[in-house]
Amino acid sequence: MLGFPIPTLTSLVVAVTNFAFTLVALLLIDRIGRRRILLWSIPFMVVGLILAAHGFSFITLAAVDSTGDKPTAAPAQGAAITILVSIMVYVAGYALGLGNVPWMQSELFALNVRSLGSGIATATNWGANFVIGLTFLLLMDALTPSWTFVLYAGICAVGYGLIWNFYPETAGLSLEEAASLLEDDRWGVR
Repeated sequence: MLGFPIPTLTSLVVAVTNFAFTLVALLLIDRIGRRRILLWSIPFMVVGLILAAHGFSFITLAAVDSTGDKPTAAPAQGAAITILVSIMVYVAGYALGLGNVPWMQSELFALNVRSLGSGIATATNWGANFVIGLTFLLLMDALTPSWTFVLYAGICAVGYGLIWNFYPETAGLSLEEAASLLEDDRWGVR
């Protein structure tokens, strides 16, 4: 759609970004802490989504004709590069934080509810992925690509605020100390 001559190579660039930053996250997450890595990575996600919205504002998407052929109008090369770089920034931020932390937070739950808490966290993660996958193309059609990415940036910003206010830091805590964080009114957030 953006006019890159080898779409598979373009997808591979994004996949390699995801892989590389997932490895970085695995190396840093226990040293930096889950809360800090989320608070550092989500702003990159927001910036990536806003840059994608900006890049899409320069591209007019033509409708596919009745034969199923792709539109012939080529998008501006600068806008396409902006979108690709912005998606890479977003994916790097995602891989550092939200791509890893939800899978590594079982220590927040007391032992007697750890499996239930981890199951609910996993179901929430997959449920959110399902909603995004289900609504993405509908939103692109209804709101335009630019406004869809602005909406997602807003959702990430709200998530940042929720993490800032409610998500406790577990770095350097024993399992018992981490599990007790959710017992008080502030949930261990200072």
